[in-house]
Amino acid sequence: MGNGSAPWAAGPSGPSLLSSTVKMVLISAIVCTSLFGNVVVLLVFQRKPQLLHVANCFVLNLLLADLLQTVLVMPFAIAAAAPGVWPLDARLCQALVVLMHLFAFAGVNTIMVVSVDRYLAIIHPLSYPTRMTPHLGTNLIALTWFLSALQSTPPLYGWGAIDFDRHHHACTVVWSSSYSYSALVSTLSFWLPVAIMLACYWMVFRAARRQNALVHPVQSGGQQPLDSQVPVSAPQPETPFSAGYPARGRHRRFHYHCKAARVVFVIMASYIVSMGPYSVLSTVSMRSSASVPPWLTSAALVLFFLQCCLHPYIYGYMHRSVRKEFLALLCGPLSCQEPTSVLQVESWDLKHIWSLTSVT
Repeated sequence: MGNGSAPWAAGPSGPSLLSSTVKMVLISAIVCTSLFGNVVVLLVFQRKPQLLHVANCFVLNLLLADLLQTVLVMPFAIAAAAPGVWPLDARLCQALVVLMHLFAFAGVNTIMVVSVDRYLAIIHPLSYPTRMTPHLGTNLIALTWFLSALQSTPPLYGWGAIDFDRHHHACTVVWSSSYSYSALVSTLSFWLPVAIMLACYWMVFRAARRQNALVHPVQSGGQQPLDSQVPVSAPQPETPFSAGYPARGRHRRFHYHCKAARVVFVIMASYIVSMGPYSVLSTVSMRSSASVPPWLTSAALVLFFLQCCLHPYIYGYMHRSVRKEFLALLCGPLSCQEPTSVLQVESWDLKHIWSLTSVT
């Protein structure tokens, strides 16, 4: 890659004016949404520091990485998508891609730490407080940034290359310049995190199902378990679930499992949708970058940035205590309340579903 300061002219095969405009509009919308979501959730943590236990410190680190991506990288991505020429020199183009990967890897590494943290909290609840101490949490956060720097800076030292792609009109890694580095980026940014998340959340989901089954056992024919039966002459206490308990219990357990599955699905789907296309296209581009249509590369980049909007919702707003402070911060002196369907918690399984399967 050259070090001259002359701008690159857009090639004749570059994206059309319409596709460039759509790309700029979409990234601009992501910038506005990401700034709003990340800043408000960060203000919630600043307003209620008691929420900053170890698990939420990981979330705070994730939101900071997203905010840096939004402020330092996305505006230049918008400028690069503008029709005409790239107005800045080669060194800035190189720095832009390195920073983009640095903040993305910091987020990916933090998400893996969050997944393992939730696994330890649910599978080993008794030993979790002694294992996941604030000191260890701080070290893990520092480790995520250290590893991110190692993962994103090799092109600066000659392992891989960064250039302005005239065909796709964007600063990007030249994936065909080093197959080993391209494979490393694809593995560490997508395939390995997906495997770790699937393993951790599947075990967390199974543990949540077992705990719910213990709390709400469903007996056939309305019979109590043998070890809990009482004499017939003994008075039976009246409870809200005395009549028709098996049917209601089955409904509760079904609702619980749907709720737990939905939480895990949202976490996994958001990551796969945002990081998957970028990683897959980087692998495809190892052979021939010209074979990838410009619109497809633009769509992958937009989805790549979209995760900065999704993280505040998934790792912040979906947590009930954060959501409560979020609404209070937005409403100010006005009296805002959550929807009735959120506030009305009918049973243990709904009340504790977020603590069992949520990431915070």
